[in-house]
Amino acid sequence: MKKPLFERLQVAPLDQRVSSLDASDYYYRTAFVLGWSPPKEDWSRRIYSLWTGITMWLGLVYLPLGLTLTYVKHFDRFTPTEFLTSLQVDTNCIGNIVKSIATFSQMWRFRKMIELIAPLDKRCVTQSQRQILHDMVARTNLIVFIFVSTYIGFCSLSLLTAVFAGKAPWQLYNPFVDWKSGHWQLWVASILEYFVLCIATMQELLSDTYAVVFISLFRGHLAILKDRIENLRQDPELSEEENYKRLVACIQDHRTIIQCSQIIRPILSITIFAQFMLVGIVLGLAAISILFFPNTIWTIMSNVAFMLAICMESFPCCMLCEYLIADCSNLSNAVFHSNWINAERRYKSAVIYFLHRVQQPIQFTAGFIFPISVQSNVAVAKFAFSIITIVNQMNLGEKFFNNGPNGELDL
Repeated sequence: MKKPLFERLQVAPLDQRVSSLDASDYYYRTAFVLGWSPPKEDWSRRIYSLWTGITMWLGLVYLPLGLTLTYVKHFDRFTPTEFLTSLQVDTNCIGNIVKSIATFSQMWRFRKMIELIAPLDKRCVTQSQRQILHDMVARTNLIVFIFVSTYIGFCSLSLLTAVFAGKAPWQLYNPFVDWKSGHWQLWVASILEYFVLCIATMQELLSDTYAVVFISLFRGHLAILKDRIENLRQDPELSEEENYKRLVACIQDHRTIIQCSQIIRPILSITIFAQFMLVGIVLGLAAISILFFPNTIWTIMSNVAFMLAICMESFPCCMLCEYLIADCSNLSNAVFHSNWINAERRYKSAVIYFLHRVQQPIQFTAGFIFPISVQSNVAVAKFAFSIITIVNQMNLGEKFFNNGPNGELDL
């Protein structure tokens, strides 16, 4: 029986079986739609690979090329607000190319992580541990759903505000349909642009949400591991040998989580570094469009939705990385405060080794240069204020983007 589409958004009952793989359910559904998660059957994989090539060409080649060609051939058609809106997307396309290629080429890392971490589900034997797993699955899928809603919301708002104003949303170069030729041509060109932008946006979403999905998975299993450590040597019916085996299992599971973090580390470093390099510029362009040029309430909403989407590309990941460090600290405290004082010497030796290991937190870096943290994200976002200050002090908006009587750019 096919499961409902939104079933994963709700916490499943404890009597229902849930696995770590379910946490990436919505992520892989999106990846399948975009051609990033091929089916297992050989005959369908060949057809599917054609769709993969189409989406990659539209999102990574045609979109940035089409926007650039529009600036060359039809620059006089832009108003200042329309030009900045288009320039935001074009600039973000640079980061999307890097992130999408890196993520698509490293999808095998995600499958390997799932294979490594899936056996840890068998350790969830108590109701509290199963509850942690169920909550983590629902929360992770909800985060992906919010990402999808925000990203698609930006594309939809941009489409509607532009079409109702009588113009194509991004004025993407189209040699076959000229949106200025008539009402129906406008709708056809706009829908085609919307289709291309949705593909590129979902590609970027896959590059932005994999870190949220798998770091949430790490945090969930660290919480389960913490609960297991707190219950060590609490059952008087277990022998010292059985308690020792449980401690060794905790050490092995912690090592598995560390291995998974090492697998994701290279790809996370590349994608977050690329995002950090562009977030300030893109936010600055969106803010300039709102502050210095005439806007309707709909264009303001479109720009705000875009700014929100840009912030979501890096901020949740940075926040989760800090939470992950805190989880490691809590795990270290749980090991230290566990019931080991009266244990046998072998057990104490294992605890000392484990305590040494858990005191080394799981940390990620962007470009192997600076830590992925909220502070780093705020630092790069501050560049947007620098851009706004420069435009304001030099009066560039009035000098270079004056509105003529027909609403076009006068340069």
